[in-house]
Amino acid sequence: MANSGRKINYSIRPAKNIERKMFRDILLRLSTCFSFYDYQYIGFGSKYFVDFVLMHRFLHINDMISIENDVHNRNRYKFNSPYSCIDIRFGNASDVLPQINLDRKSIVWLDYDSRFSKNILGDISTLASSLPLDSIVCLTYNSQAYKRDELLKNDQNNQHLYKDKFIELFGEENIPAAFDERGWSNNEIFSKFIRKTIVNQINKDLSTRKLAGENNILKQILYFDYSDGSFMSSLAFIICSTELESKVSTCNLEAFPFYKTNDESYRIEAPNLTTKEIRYLSEKMPAEINDIDFSQTGLSESDVNNFCKNYKYYPTFSEIEIF
Repeated sequence: MANSGRKINYSIRPAKNIERKMFRDILLRLSTCFSFYDYQYIGFGSKYFVDFVLMHRFLHINDMISIENDVHNRNRYKFNSPYSCIDIRFGNASDVLPQINLDRKSIVWLDYDSRFSKNILGDISTLASSLPLDSIVCLTYNSQAYKRDELLKNDQNNQHLYKDKFIELFGEENIPAAFDERGWSNNEIFSKFIRKTIVNQINKDLSTRKLAGENNILKQILYFDYSDGSFMSSLAFIICSTELESKVSTCNLEAFPFYKTNDESYRIEAPNLTTKEIRYLSEKMPAEINDIDFSQTGLSESDVNNFCKNYKYYPTFSEIEIF
């Protein structure tokens, strides 16, 4: 959770913008069986607090906690906080999370910008061990695969570069006995491995709760891969009670093409289009790519196809003069 807010305005990253709105729509659909206005929201606001505005406006959550790692600029975060109901806690997530009351039903979005590490896995374990049933946990992290040349810089003679790196990142207990060094420079393969590690960790913690007599189910509700520069992934789960699981099935989440419950991610692609191109394509929506004559536009088939998939969520930005 480095201070990337100095470099990135999170409100205008195209793929991130699409992801945020898709997650919003899933939560809105779930709000028919969740009393989200009684929940607390925990996240990383940065200086923009975009997801906090979303949770407050759309889900009417008033109790919100923002964890900020940038302890040297406290005043700036406090100044930019959009609502008085946001409690800003400064420090690393690993230190702050155990100090928060996690006995309340919560929506938690830990939106890391760093590469996946044991610290993130530890934060996940803290949440999975503590949050009450019917809480929702979303995790975003940099899942950019390590290139072999990158690992060779640290150890030219190592024949187990990826295995050793994965032990460092995930712990030896998460590394398969018959580990194959091939294929790990592929982002999608690496993303799937991280997902499997997260699911295993959460299920391990939930199993401990089951031994204490709790009936819980881990229900995945989204899995995104996207890139606004670095390759990123997001996972979201409900730590679900058996009673609520049957209600969730009535929310018709399957109607969303980005609703994913397994290890096949939804890839968010945000083509770089001009205002005129966006307007031209939008006027033809909803449509399949074969129904559109875009030969005169100079656009590629992949750009048009990706717009067709996500046009309802495609961001449009404009400059406003403020005097």
